[in-house]
Parts: sequence; structure tokens; C-alpha cells
Amino acid sequence: MRQLIQQNGRVGYGCIDEPILFNYEDFPLRTFFGRKVGRLRRRLALGSFTYLGILGEGWLVGLAAVRLGYAANVFGYFFDFATGEFWEHSVKDLPGRLHFPLDPDECSIQYDGRTCRLDLAKSHARETLEVEARFGGRLEIKGRFPFGFGLAPLRVVNPSCGDPNRFTFTEKCSPLVPTELSVKFDGAERSTDPGKAAALSDWSAGFFNRNTNWLWSAFAAVLPDGTAVGANFAALVNESYYPENAFWVDGRRVRLAQVIFDYDPEEPRREDWRVHTEDGQVELRFRPMGERGERSRLPFLKVNFRQFFGEYTGWLKDAGGRSVRLDRVRGVAEIHLSVW
Repeated sequence: MRQLIQQNGRVGYGCIDEPILFNYEDFPLRTFFGRKVGRLRRRLALGSFTYLGILGEGWLVGLAAVRLGYAANVFGYFFDFATGEFWEHSVKDLPGRLHFPLDPDECSIQYDGRTCRLDLAKSHARETLEVEARFGGRLEIKGRFPFGFGLAPLRVVNPSCGDPNRFTFTEKCSPLVPTELSVKFDGAERSTDPGKAAALSDWSAGFFNRNTNWLWSAFAAVLPDGTAVGANFAALVNESYYPENAFWVDGRRVRLAQVIFDYDPEEPRREDWRVHTEDGQVELRFRPMGERGERSRLPFLKVNFRQFFGEYTGWLKDAGGRSVRLDRVRGVAEIHLSVW
């Protein structure tokens, strides 16, 4: 088992394809000028979040839990690609109300509120990810997905957005093809054929940089020929250390050094995005079809983000030159600016 914080207090940065001892308590969090911070500031600086996006026949469901030192947020949403219908339910609460163990290998996240309930458990030992959730009396989700090191998740530890006084661990995995899945919206069961649905997951924790910005792109699908394909691409986050970029084809992971996002910053829905690599391994067009977003300004928190739902067309190539063609594979793309 690999230890996150070494005996000398240094972070074991890298790509981690094995179990990890997430001993974040041993990290000597420091100020801008290198002084160790006290308990209160450590508690406020520690954060964690998880996201699960499930893509079925014509719909997308997203659910997430975020815990910061001073607040928690749990939300779920539903998007219909055919009609453009979008619905979201979000709950903000005290951080102690959200149970979020900081163990990326064995983690059971739980929240039970008046209008929202979430149980999300992932276990590398049991090789499963299970979810059961209800949001706002309209959206219900229950599913079980194979999970674990056999699917080659991308697990990296980096300085938080280039800040050597903080660190972030993140685990991305796509696609997760369900063995059991039920999605109900307004009481109607949505088509959840396990052979035509797939999910993408994100689990992150650490002492985040207060100014955190990123561009993000992800998708998960089972292609008509049965090929399972997924991707996670990010920019403006950790390109200088261990990038959060990879795609998966039938459980085989291909890591990438850098991904470039080309889009209209004034109106990102005006035209297709180009998501690509300089060497041609990734060449995709993303067509936005819907979106969700948030703009918040609080004493300790500022958030400005837009997440788009849409379709990817293009190709992925591995180092050997083998190519996988994508034709209107559905996924998400995001612009995120925050001070937390």
C-alpha cells in the first residue's frame, strides 16, 4: 500500500495504480510564507467532492456531493437530450451533515435531508460502486457498477493548482457499465438497458488551492459495436505535474500529457468546441445542447461555472496508432472558476 504523506511530511506525488493510505492528517499545511497553520485553518482548507454522471438512451443524470470546511452541497439533475428539458435539485447544508470519509479506496458517502437523500459507496476491495438517491421528490436513482483497479482508474496526486503548500488527490474512471440500474423522473422509469448505459465517476480530496480554475471534458458510452469507451480531459489544473487526462477503450487506459480546449469564451454555446491534443491522439468536436450553471458570491466562497451537455464526434488514437471513431457520443464539458 502506498502512503500519501511520507515520513518527512512530503507528498508522494504521482499516478497511483495501487491502494493508498490517505493519511492527510500528516500533511504540514503552510501559509503563503511557509508557516504552519492552526487547526481551524486546516479544517477550513480541507475539501472533498464526488461526481457521478450516468448517460442512458437519450438522457443524462448527474449527482454530486461537495464538502468544504464551512459548507456542504448535495445535488442531482436530469437532462433530456431530445426535448432539452432540464431539472435540478440542490441542497446546501452544514459540513457535518454530510458524511464523507476521506478514503479513496473504501468510501461510503451519505446525506439524509428533508428533500434529498444520497448513498454513494465505492469499494476497490469489493470491486463495486453502488448508488441510491432521491432528489426533490422527482428524481430517483439506484444502480450498481463494476469498479476497481481492474478498470484502470486514473488516480493522481498533485500540488493544488500549482501551489506547493497544498495537494489534491483525484480519481477518475470511465466508462462504468452498470449491472443494475433504475432511473425514475416524475415517476416514469427511463430506459436503463445495461448494455446502452454508462457512467463516469470523479472522487477528489485534499487541501485545495483557494483559487481553483479548470476546463473539463468527459464522456462514457457503449458504442453500437459493443466497445466501451470513456474519457476524462482537463486543462488549467495540473499540467506541470501529473495531468488528469486519459481515455479508456474496453478497460484499457491511455494517458495523455496535455489536452487543448478551443471554444468561444464569450458564448460557449455559440459554436462547437474543439478538444484535441497536439500530437493528434485526440481530435474531437463537442456540440453543446444544454447546460447548468451557478454564480455565487459569499464571504468565503465565489463560484462561477457552466456545465454543458452535448455530443462528441471525432476520434481517439492510442500510442500504437489504433483509432476509435466517435459519432455523437454524449457527455459533458465544463468551465469552472472558484475561490473556496
